[in-house]
Amino acid sequence: MQNATPNAITPRIIEVVGVRAPSDSIDMIQVAVAAFGLTGVIMAAAVVAGLLAGALFIWYRTRRPATTIEARNQEHNFFRAH
Repeated sequence: MQNATPNAITPRIIEVVGVRAPSDSIDMIQVAVAAFGLTGVIMAAAVVAGLLAGALFIWYRTRRPATTIEARNQEHNFFRAH
């Protein structure tokens, strides 16, 4: 007959090398701050682009007459022959 005691279990310890420790979890406030930061950068770029486009438009319009009447020295009657 065989011995009635079960075989002894010998534990094996395995060490995983090269794996980083788990990082801290990110809460909702950190996610919101990061999202608003990116949105703020995009909004600032849009404001700068809008101001630049407005300045270029104003500069362009001041270099030429605004209407055909101004271009013709305030002559309103376009059908009059000279």
